[in-house]
Amino acid sequence: MDKSQRRRLSLSRRRVALPRRLAGAARLAPLAAFVLVVAAVLGACSSPATSSTVSALSAPASVGASGSPAAQGKAAAGVNDWTHVLQVLAMLDRATPKDPVVVLLGGSAARESTISDASWAAQIAKQGGPAVGAFNLGSRNRTLAQDVEIVKHLPAGTLVFIGINIGRFTEPPSSPQIVLPTSPALSPYKQHQYSASNRLSDAQKKLMLKQWLATRYPEFKKHFKLNAALLTTLVKTCQARGLRPVLLDLPRNTEIIGKALNKPVSRMTATCKSVAVAENVPWVSFVAQAHVPNAGFYDLWHLVMPGRATWQALLSAKTAELLKSYPGA
Repeated sequence: MDKSQRRRLSLSRRRVALPRRLAGAARLAPLAAFVLVVAAVLGACSSPATSSTVSALSAPASVGASGSPAAQGKAAAGVNDWTHVLQVLAMLDRATPKDPVVVLLGGSAARESTISDASWAAQIAKQGGPAVGAFNLGSRNRTLAQDVEIVKHLPAGTLVFIGINIGRFTEPPSSPQIVLPTSPALSPYKQHQYSASNRLSDAQKKLMLKQWLATRYPEFKKHFKLNAALLTTLVKTCQARGLRPVLLDLPRNTEIIGKALNKPVSRMTATCKSVAVAENVPWVSFVAQAHVPNAGFYDLWHLVMPGRATWQALLSAKTAELLKSYPGA
């Protein structure tokens, strides 16, 4: 090896040599990268984000509505639930339907409580009701303030089920605006994000219950009066527009919840009954009548089959009854 070759070899060795602490970091870099990849995969496999879904092994529960529906990502197929709501409103706003219209308002618990719009409409007719256009307009993180704006786009005579649960009373003040799409066309939409196959374990459900009491109950107490007033505003807005509002108690997993939520549920129920009496509108609850077992719930609020079928059957029968007997029908 001549002198110039020895000099090049010496320079090469100096370039790859690292101080001891940097050399150690370099050896750990592949391991760190592996850990980051594993963390990303675990994050991607956590429970779907909804108003009451939680990864019971990591994040705190967010059972009440806590953000804008516009911020959510696409559903597993087609547009997300909020976009679907806007498209249905645009369709109804563009042309007055020939058949009576029935809608269900609420958060994701409302969204998951029926099988499909077509089967709901068919069941209403089977129960003795007329042919109707039935639309589940439930969407994640929905506030009562948003519902006040939504009903301004419904045709007169619409039977409006206002879905209520304790999460609806946790929301802070907001001033939402509803902007309808220019085209009334409905895009492909997958209503359900939950099924029995991805149902939470009992341990995860019980942890969610503890987390709701720790994190959401303080918000419930803080914002209850505001949302109670919004509920009255919502009912009055419906009536002023010639709509027929009905207050509807949404599903809850009583088998897991037990007596843990008696205080907030009792306060919510008393307020709903008071509003119903004051405004001469129905208050409907078949939580006890349905008696959906724990296996029929994804978590504490979201139904899966066969719980969804049980609930929709009761809702269809009540819808048919109200369409025949509701004042002004």
